[in-house]
Amino acid sequence: MKVKTSAAFLVALALSVFPLAQAGAQQAASPPAQGQQQGQGQTQGHGQAAPAAATPNAAAAPPAAAGTPAPAAGDATPTQPVAKPAPVPPDPTIVAAREKMEAARSALDSIDAALAVEGLRPGDLDELRQRLDPARKDLAAVSDQIAPRVADAESRLSGLGPKPAEGATEEPTVAADRERLTKISAELGAVLKQNRALVLRGDQISDRISSRRRALFTGQLFERVDSVLDPDLWTNAFNALSSEFRALSYFGNDWRAYSVRRLSPLAVIGIVLGGLAIMAAVVAGGRLLRKRLRSPAPAEGESFTRLRAAREAMKVLFLNATVAPAAAMAAIAFIGAFEIIPPRADELVQGVLIAIFIKAIGNAVGRAFLAPNEPWRRLPPLSDGAAALTFRYFSFTVWTLAIAAALNALHRVLFAPVGLTVVTSAIMSLLIAGFISRFLVGAARAEDNADAAKDPATTDASAIAATGPAPAPPRYIRLFVWVAVFALLGALVAGYISFAAFVAARMVIAAAVLGVLYLLYALIDAFFGEGLSAETHRARMLSSMLGLKPERVELIGVLASGLLKLQLFVVAAFLIVGSWGTSTADMMETVERVSFGVRIGTATITLWSVVYAVLLLLVSLAAARGLQKWVSSALLPRTGLEPSLQSSIATIVGYVGTIVAVMVAMGQLGLNLENIALVAGALSVGIGFGLQSIVSNFVSGLILLAERPIRVGDTINVKGEEGYVRRISVRATEIETFERATVIVPNADLITGMVKNWTHSNTTGRIIVVVTVSYDSDPEEVRDILVGCACDHPQVLQTPPPRVFLMKFADAGIVFELRCVVANVDYALTVKSDLHFQVLSRFRKAGINMPSQPWAALARAPRDMVPPPPAPPDPLQ
Repeated sequence: MKVKTSAAFLVALALSVFPLAQAGAQQAASPPAQGQQQGQGQTQGHGQAAPAAATPNAAAAPPAAAGTPAPAAGDATPTQPVAKPAPVPPDPTIVAAREKMEAARSALDSIDAALAVEGLRPGDLDELRQRLDPARKDLAAVSDQIAPRVADAESRLSGLGPKPAEGATEEPTVAADRERLTKISAELGAVLKQNRALVLRGDQISDRISSRRRALFTGQLFERVDSVLDPDLWTNAFNALSSEFRALSYFGNDWRAYSVRRLSPLAVIGIVLGGLAIMAAVVAGGRLLRKRLRSPAPAEGESFTRLRAAREAMKVLFLNATVAPAAAMAAIAFIGAFEIIPPRADELVQGVLIAIFIKAIGNAVGRAFLAPNEPWRRLPPLSDGAAALTFRYFSFTVWTLAIAAALNALHRVLFAPVGLTVVTSAIMSLLIAGFISRFLVGAARAEDNADAAKDPATTDASAIAATGPAPAPPRYIRLFVWVAVFALLGALVAGYISFAAFVAARMVIAAAVLGVLYLLYALIDAFFGEGLSAETHRARMLSSMLGLKPERVELIGVLASGLLKLQLFVVAAFLIVGSWGTSTADMMETVERVSFGVRIGTATITLWSVVYAVLLLLVSLAAARGLQKWVSSALLPRTGLEPSLQSSIATIVGYVGTIVAVMVAMGQLGLNLENIALVAGALSVGIGFGLQSIVSNFVSGLILLAERPIRVGDTINVKGEEGYVRRISVRATEIETFERATVIVPNADLITGMVKNWTHSNTTGRIIVVVTVSYDSDPEEVRDILVGCACDHPQVLQTPPPRVFLMKFADAGIVFELRCVVANVDYALTVKSDLHFQVLSRFRKAGINMPSQPWAALARAPRDMVPPPPAPPDPLQ
């Protein structure tokens, strides 16, 4: 065995040295490779295999030349090592995305753990929201960065075509690109999937925070305490006043000590006086600015234009709403710069500042909207008495809300008892309800006085002079306000004082927001209506500058005004419903706990979801009707389209809006097409048995609106009824006859029956005037007279020209027909009557006789009064 091993070693050494000798000194020797030479060891009798001889100095053999015999199976076969490719560096985008995802995952874990803690306050939830928002923004940025790259990689990979079948060859470069793109797509796809999972988790955590906030707010809102009729409520509040005053004294002493520790007493007094001086200076400057910017009143009995009045209202609103808050903020900033306000007083300072904002904005809205002492710039149609009455009680409610805001801030700073805070809210609600009720009663009395002023027997001059003939608010608005007032009072009596305070404050906020919305709407209408009207100089200049027709500029103005109004409406709705950190959904979620639900399929319909869906349906329908009215009255008339096409478009817009409103309401209930399959089946059975005609009329109405064989304003004749088409709906069409009667024709009759449309393609129509003259008349003269009568009439078209035809020789005379075309078929009867008058007059002047038929009248007379017919002439004479 040793001999065999030594021989194998010598053979391998010779094979490795031989190429080196051939290459000479110019070829570098390769590094030695370790290998093992497998021996031909057989299992010995003791069961041990012979060890293989190690060849540490053996070098890799070169490839054998052609014809070189392969080495023996027992010989070692050294191989040259293959160099490994350099590792590909990781994609920095993927690395950065994964780092952001890991940071976001850690933040989501900590927030999720914090949400599991019970008893979180609104401040804690706000802090969690502030921690969550950056993580969600990072995740959204990762999605925005990775998603395009994934789509690009997949697009490039699909551009290479499908992968060849097994055993088929492919270009090396294509195969390398396919492998590289597949790897990139897989890596990016994995990152994108993980990021989407984190985004979904962040959305879920955000929903949980919102749910906790709504639950916390609505729980406080519907928390029940003692009724306002319960003496214990007022007794406890009265007893808490002593502790409130004592805490206020301690708070003042602490504030004074805090400021004195930093500065001397004289310095503190000087700083406070300086702040007051700054406030007075800002207020004086604001008043001077208002005086300089105020427009002079017009002549007696005149008023500003709508556009100028709207501009003046916005000027008054801005100046009155900013002067007092700016003065207060300047004074607070000046005093706070010396650090004499303790941290505990920051909340009180903020509360006072909020109260000043409420008072300033409310007063500004009232003065801008109502103009109590400036009727020449008043936008709403109110008398001086009505404006003064409304402004007075609105100011009272604003003052009440501002004082309540300041007192609530003071209660929070002083850690006042809950009973005192509840009584403050109750008093605020009672005062606001009383002021609103007094205003409604005063408005009703003013309306009665206005009615009495129309009756001289019951006119009270002093009452009219005091209140003025002021129109009261519309009845449905008064009813809604009374319902809100009674609901507020009922909540106070039932012990839901927080809810009553919420409703009272929301009513004041809604009044202010609606007032501002009215002013902005008036400004937009005046600017785009008066300012960009096609007849104005501004519109002509703008049209020449833009290269458009003045009508197109007016159309653009209408579209822009509509978009602006929609945006302002959304903002106003958000301010009314979504202010104070909550929304209507926040209250509804808590109230739903006392309601019951009915489960239909996978949807659960509760009482409050039905109420909310109905309200949403009504609001959506009102919005759809408003959109339809705006399209039909403001937008379409300026497009230059035919009136009939405008009517069709407006009708379709109304139907589409109604369908969308119904779909939105159904979505609120949680119903979809699968949930209403039973209803659809019932409708199909009903249609099969008795609703064929209704469906036929409905489909026919859609065909009429789309195909428009008849249009609004056309003159048609259907089933013996002739008149004008006034309205086309999905079920029937209204026709106004010439006798001013309305005929309702089902749409199916207009589609399946025969209809004569006089004005389908144009408004022209032909009329025929039949004339019979005696045989002794000159036919050519008759023809000239008839043609002249037709040509002289202004409604008769000259193209095609009027024509006269000799129709027949009758017993009474020669029959002529005058045929001509009128410009408007609606005047055909009038033109025909005028032609009869002219023909009769000219025939008499020309001496042309028109034969009469006396026997037609004599046939109806008594026999004894009818003279005998003349004897026939004797042919022999």
